[in-house]
Amino acid sequence: MTARATLLGMVHRDGCYTAPQSELVPLQLEAARELFAERREQLPILDRRARESGVDQIKTLDDLIPLLFSHTSFKSYPNSFVQNGQWDRMTKWLGTLTTRPMDGVDLNDVKDIDDWVSRLWAAGHLVNTTSGTSGKVSFLNRTQGDDDVLQRYLQHLCWPEPITPEGKHHIFFMGPRTGPYLLLVAANHVASLYGRPDSRHYLSDEPLRLSDITRMAEMRLKMAEGRAAPSEIAALEDSGRSKGAEMAERFSKMIAKIIDLRHEPMIITGGWAQMWQVMEGARAAGVPNGDFHPDTVIQSGGGLKGAKLPADYREQLFEFFGNVRTQQGYGMSEMSAGFPMDKDGYYHQVPWIIPFVLDRDGVRPAGPREGVVEGRYAYLDLSNEARWNGLITGDRVTMDFRETRPETRLPGLVVHPNISRYADIGEEDKIGCAGTIDAYISGEIGA
Repeated sequence: MTARATLLGMVHRDGCYTAPQSELVPLQLEAARELFAERREQLPILDRRARESGVDQIKTLDDLIPLLFSHTSFKSYPNSFVQNGQWDRMTKWLGTLTTRPMDGVDLNDVKDIDDWVSRLWAAGHLVNTTSGTSGKVSFLNRTQGDDDVLQRYLQHLCWPEPITPEGKHHIFFMGPRTGPYLLLVAANHVASLYGRPDSRHYLSDEPLRLSDITRMAEMRLKMAEGRAAPSEIAALEDSGRSKGAEMAERFSKMIAKIIDLRHEPMIITGGWAQMWQVMEGARAAGVPNGDFHPDTVIQSGGGLKGAKLPADYREQLFEFFGNVRTQQGYGMSEMSAGFPMDKDGYYHQVPWIIPFVLDRDGVRPAGPREGVVEGRYAYLDLSNEARWNGLITGDRVTMDFRETRPETRLPGLVVHPNISRYADIGEEDKIGCAGTIDAYISGEIGA
């Protein structure tokens, strides 16, 4: 069995997320060597990066740092490709970042970006996207094998005391039913594993449309740069009011359904602000604290997205829902799995994801891989078949490499909950390798 297979197989082991570094690092190092040797043969941009960085072999984990891409690499396509419907050029661009040949994609009469993604899926490229909050959407290729890894990970919901997939939970997902966003893909896997076939509820049955997301992203960018015409802003506001009213009505009906079924097991997935609205609606209906079935699962995370909630909103929410189960984690669309949170509020390492803490520029380690280190989060995900998933992110984290610590009852490497984004704390989110990798990609596609 290869080192990569051993690490992926740990998902079904009791100590998967608490394994000591003395066990994981030798396996991760060997797996990284295996993966690097394979991927540099498949991806010319990785091979070029390795040659120009002077990295020919992986002797230590830190040797991987020059080979990590920027989080901007997967959205480095020119906007004009999408705006002008140049789907052949978009496909060629994606091909520079994937290990799978793109010649099987049918590009005849592609109508828009959603149609293009549908053609990719039909050809076996299970592309997922990011939210586009930065102004552009990232495209991340995946294989069926990559999706299988996600499904195996989701079979252990609510670690460290996971529930059993028995198909007994009512499912409430506060978003659209389908779409290429990884959260939606995962939500449907959760529904299939744990949900009652007759009780799966979504805020909208309409699929998430990338054309809407990219249009909104372009408008945000134009407004930030002062290029948006008053008529464009007015049209956006009108559309937002209409859509907002429709979603508010649907959400109100969902809250009523949650209240009706609160004495039966449910899995409720949504943002913190949405959970707060559920609590407010339930309290208005006379629901007391702790009146939910103990096998109910609350899945939430992310930031507040501009919502104004009290500083102790989490404490208030969990006091209201009572002795229910929770599923929280630290992750992102680019990672195959999130670091699950323990009962003390710390995020535990997934064995097949090698974490790094880098300096602000993402060039060198912020400190040795020992003790407590703060800096820019980066990782190499050893699971992905369709791409080299080594990425330098925009997140600032505090990582604890100690095997044990007084703050948490469970051992193993953890990320502290005080995660922030460099762009949101007034610091320049500039990564040293970003321009280099993007230049490689531009050279490959002739842009």
